[in-house]
Amino acid sequence: MSTRHLWLFTMRFPYGTGEAFLENELPVLAKHYTKVVVVPLFAEGALRAVPANVEVRNLVAKPYRSAGPVLMLKHWRAYRKASTVVRASAPNKQVLRERWSTVRSQLRQALNRAVVVAPQLFREASPEHTTLYSYWSADWATVLGLLKVLDPRVRFVSRMHGFDLYADRAPQGWPVFQAFHVAQAERIFVASQAGAEDLISRYPAQRDRFEVAHLGTHDHGAAPWEPAEELRMVSCSNMVPLKRVDLLVEALRYVERPVQWTHFGDGPELERLRSLAQELPANIRVDWRGAVPNAELIAWYQAHPVDLFVHLSVSEGGVPVALQEAASFGIPLLATAAGGVPELVDERTGTLLPLDVEARTVAESMVRTAEGQGRSATFREGVRETWCERFLADRNYERFQQRIER
Repeated sequence: MSTRHLWLFTMRFPYGTGEAFLENELPVLAKHYTKVVVVPLFAEGALRAVPANVEVRNLVAKPYRSAGPVLMLKHWRAYRKASTVVRASAPNKQVLRERWSTVRSQLRQALNRAVVVAPQLFREASPEHTTLYSYWSADWATVLGLLKVLDPRVRFVSRMHGFDLYADRAPQGWPVFQAFHVAQAERIFVASQAGAEDLISRYPAQRDRFEVAHLGTHDHGAAPWEPAEELRMVSCSNMVPLKRVDLLVEALRYVERPVQWTHFGDGPELERLRSLAQELPANIRVDWRGAVPNAELIAWYQAHPVDLFVHLSVSEGGVPVALQEAASFGIPLLATAAGGVPELVDERTGTLLPLDVEARTVAESMVRTAEGQGRSATFREGVRETWCERFLADRNYERFQQRIER
């Protein structure tokens, strides 16, 4: 263990159930630092357990408070530098004109957070012995970028996943603060090769700052499994439009064999999807499990045989952790080629579908995969082997820790 300190900036983790992938990453990182300080932007929900040398600090009591006139005058240089980069990144003058009032308010909020955080950063360890790491290239990355302008000693790295990566997922195609993040971060670790290529195409001058760093999941062993007449299918995602759970419901209308479909996840589309599922034929049974802690999901996989995992998202930044976890248990995968999905889903692990796939094709692929590859114990062993080669948590996060200190 080094004498360095790591500051990890999150959205809510370790509060609530979100950012569950950090439950895999944090213990690996914590082994390498004297102290890890986790700084969530919002402290909402139950507090999850963290390693002994990890401290959770809620540094910003009022995240939406804007910098007032006095702070604006005092730190005008930092505000002006950020606003200049942001304005130049707007796709056109009309979008800038429509959005600038809101963007300016968000920037003033970020500046206020930076001023609140600044005096707390290097009290216990010098900048040379402190690593700053934003888990998302979003709110905290803006704050850290402003801190770097205020204090040249500040150096930070960040990750990019999905919503914080692709321009087409941002309102009006403008990821407002992304150009500022790219300009200020030492390195940005992207969760997939597809994501890195997208960034390089838009920021070719900064291509050396982008590195692929896959997430990973732990090995909990193979799931129990024996062939059965019923197709036991699982999906796991937030219930939001881009995850296209409704396409899965529609596909099930075309499946004639008995199906037990279990879905993990919650979201604004829950009631609409429940209503759609009620119209499915009698051979389809649905179990809505809701949002559960990651440990509960893992325990469920360890106890229940699953023939197929389905993921029909229209957009992904990295390689979805839900797919990684299913593959770690040897479950064959059926997924659309969104973002980094093809970096896991191929002929060794299941079936990769085009993004514009129709429901009937999804249904045919579900049955074909489950009745063909999915009924082979040898194939399921190969799914686990492929996952282990590419997405074993300890190996991926050990490499990541070495790279952020490079």
